[in-house]
Amino acid sequence: MKIGITGVTSLLGCRVAAAMVDLGHEVHGLARAKRPSLDNLMRRKQFRFFPGDVTKFEDLEHPFRDVDCVLHLAGVSSERKATEEPLGCFKVNVLGTVNVLEMARRARLGKVVFSSSAAVYKTTDHATEEDPVPKNTYYGTTKWQAENMIRLYRDTFSVPYTILRFSRLYGPFMERNPVFDMANGILKKGRVTLYDSPGSLYDFLHVDDAVRALIASLDRRWDNEIVNISSGVGTSVSELFDIFKRIAGRQDIPLEILKRDDQIDILSNTKAAALGWKPVVGIEDGVAMTYQWFFDGSL
Repeated sequence: MKIGITGVTSLLGCRVAAAMVDLGHEVHGLARAKRPSLDNLMRRKQFRFFPGDVTKFEDLEHPFRDVDCVLHLAGVSSERKATEEPLGCFKVNVLGTVNVLEMARRARLGKVVFSSSAAVYKTTDHATEEDPVPKNTYYGTTKWQAENMIRLYRDTFSVPYTILRFSRLYGPFMERNPVFDMANGILKKGRVTLYDSPGSLYDFLHVDDAVRALIASLDRRWDNEIVNISSGVGTSVSELFDIFKRIAGRQDIPLEILKRDDQIDILSNTKAAALGWKPVVGIEDGVAMTYQWFFDGSL
């Protein structure tokens, strides 16, 4: 199979591209520029990198005109970035998605798999796929609008899709969330600054489990479905810090807390389980692997 991937340099993009090549697929990866996350992939014969921007339709034509499906992972991926550059966020998350869909329509591709987010839900206390959307945030609304366009292209032009609503991803090449703040803070600064309340319960999902979900979503049973991809378990930010202290072998790590507004952000993964997917990387193992990568770059 020949697979197109947008956002191939991202935390999720580079890992799923490598996994697809390992499975024998040919991968066409698109991103604005090469990054270190692609260093190993660039040596693989089955991987081709294409510089391009999803907001420009012409950038998609050559990379994806003859692929079987597209994993659309490119996007602005945080509320902070979205509110700092709202127009840029809209262009990438909404217009970029429409460009991918139009490419799929014209090329008659087999499927578009879209990386959405828990941020679409109004409330995220064990949210299910049937719970109300969208949340009243700019980022969450752009992801929901992209989902609407995907469903519209299916209903109007028969473009098959799978929408995966991911919880909080972490792993090598990550750039945000409390796991990043702790690993980066401990190893580079000797101290941790928290932008999340210690009592908040978050649904952390290791990138390798997310990759397994993307691979599973290529099965026809996942066609035209919206599926939460999550651990289904809440880990408090303070528990996460305790895990890092054990892994680092230090109990005296200075901690600065900038926010005290506890939140619950957990997704139900019952539907994904019924389709045959479940997470296998526990939080302790996942954090240990991530810390090791921050320490010496080993994957």
